Amino acid sequence: MKFSVLFFTIVSFTSITFGQQLVTKAKFDTIEYVEDVDWHSEDIYCAGFSFKTVINDGNACDAYLIHYDTQLKPKWTLKLNDYHTNKIFAVKRYKDKIYALVIQGKAIGSDEDVFMKLFTINLNGEIEDKVTFGRTFNSPSNLVINGSNLIFGYRITNSTSYSTDFKCEIINYNLDTKKFVRHTSTQYLATPKKIVVDKSNIFLFGNYIHPNQPNIMVYKNGKYSEISLKSPKTEYFLDSYINKNTLTVLCAFPGEYGDKRTYLKYYYLNLATNAITSTAIPYEKLGWSDLNFDTFTQGESSWLIVEDAKTKTLQYVLIDSKGKVTKTLNFDQNNGNGAWENYIIRDGMLLNANADGIKMYKTE
Repeated sequence: MKFSVLFFTIVSFTSITFGQQLVTKAKFDTIEYVEDVDWHSEDIYCAGFSFKTVINDGNACDAYLIHYDTQLKPKWTLKLNDYHTNKIFAVKRYKDKIYALVIQGKAIGSDEDVFMKLFTINLNGEIEDKVTFGRTFNSPSNLVINGSNLIFGYRITNSTSYSTDFKCEIINYNLDTKKFVRHTSTQYLATPKKIVVDKSNIFLFGNYIHPNQPNIMVYKNGKYSEISLKSPKTEYFLDSYINKNTLTVLCAFPGEYGDKRTYLKYYYLNLATNAITSTAIPYEKLGWSDLNFDTFTQGESSWLIVEDAKTKTLQYVLIDSKGKVTKTLNFDQNNGNGAWENYIIRDGMLLNANADGIKMYKTE
């Protein structure tokens, strides 16, 4: 595969900064850690978990799924506490069902005997079905619905303690037949973070882009393979999307001891030839002093949370596949610190959920 690193000068990153108007806000009575939000028409679903349990041993946790309307009035709450450890990591509404990726089992310190499960929940908040896929560690990827298939990735292990023999799997679950197909990595890959689906082709990315190893699990044209982006150093995966025949992968190097040269990095994978090119943009050219790793995809662009180098305030920025910032929104630091944010931006509205609660803003 062809690989080249291109550093280029950005002509202009000027964009209009928009303010926000807080429309409504709700505090959580149960959730301590928010893991995902889904916004479907007039319905909002927020998933997370809490260590405040009856067992109270520092490891036990209960999972929660809360259904809100767009005024953030709760409609119902589903609580999962039938195991020692219960965590909802991803949620997706599709037609008249809600699908949730749940980890259940028992965790004691670094020893975790937990399993990856898919819950099917009706619109009244009642569990209709559970499917167990296997023992796991860490959080799974997002959920993607593709036709009659539900697709996600997760980390697998044959042990209950942390080790170096982790592998990853892509699960393609047919919602009609209730059958699924597994694609397992041949070696260690970083913890799954995002699934991208294009027709019948599937791409799974981990939370890191490590040098000298595969970075993408690929199921393409009916065949499984693994691709290395050949990064020179360990970078943090941020986002990915497909535009025609190009798979764009957005990463960042936030700096480390001995190497403070922070940069945003784009990889472009030609899906026809598998040729890879890349472009790196230093934070300073973008006017940033720091970058958060929670993102939201909007078409062929990504929303990021950054710290402005001059004002030291946080901002949401919409950056396209070429590194141009096209829109900027103020970040409400009265209701968050930019870390562990779950947000959706659409139709002039911003939905954000974190440990401080769930908020709806008007942005235009």
